[in-house]
Amino acid sequence: MRRLVTALLLMLLLGGCSLKNMQMFSGLTQKGKLSEAINAMDKGNELAATKLLEEICASENVSGVTDEALFRLSMLGLRQYKEPEGMQLVQKRMERLRTEFPTSEWTRLAWPLMEYMNSVEGVRGDLRALKLRNTALSKDNRELHLTIQQLQGTNQSLTKENKEIKERIDKLKDLDVELERKNRR
Repeated sequence: MRRLVTALLLMLLLGGCSLKNMQMFSGLTQKGKLSEAINAMDKGNELAATKLLEEICASENVSGVTDEALFRLSMLGLRQYKEPEGMQLVQKRMERLRTEFPTSEWTRLAWPLMEYMNSVEGVRGDLRALKLRNTALSKDNRELHLTIQQLQGTNQSLTKENKEIKERIDKLKDLDVELERKNRR
């Protein structure tokens, strides 16, 4: 029985050590990937760097490695994504950096960028609202232009009718004056 308990304790201790060694190995592997990603970025191979950084971010968090990978991946994302969806992905990564690594130096570096991105999103929202307003005003302007053209046409026909009526009135006055002359004679 004693041997069984001793063997069991020995297995537990060795199992715990191997688990700790696996975690250390995982951290070393991620550090190596981060170094490869930085080298790829230095060489201008952003696609390879992005792939490596995404692998690091998808695996277990290692302080000092995953946070730097998130930051660098966000920086690459800013250059690669000019669409709002891309900006949202970058913002998610920055938010993950902020929540999972609040004391990291990379989080402190990310703060101004996060504020800038939030202001950009605000400006984009304002721009969308202004575009909608501009579209509505352009439509109103076209409708008013058509109304003006219709009113100008109506004004011309009324002016013509007014002139004809004035001519008839003048003829009637002339006839009335002639009638009075005839009656006086």
